[in-house]
Amino acid sequence: MSRDDDELMRFAEQEARRRAEEEHAKFQAEQAAYSQRLQDEAEARRRAENP
Repeated sequence: MSRDDDELMRFAEQEARRRAEEEHAKFQAEQAAYSQRLQDEAEARRRAENP
């Protein structure tokens, strides 16, 4: 492989890693929001059942 090919491969790998990290962070944020919503709903039910 040429030096240019090596640089392109490195760039592609870095870009793929960056995108994967962004997707993972987005997934974690969505999971945290979902978990919070479940907790909020459970708390609202508890309060409705025990005023």
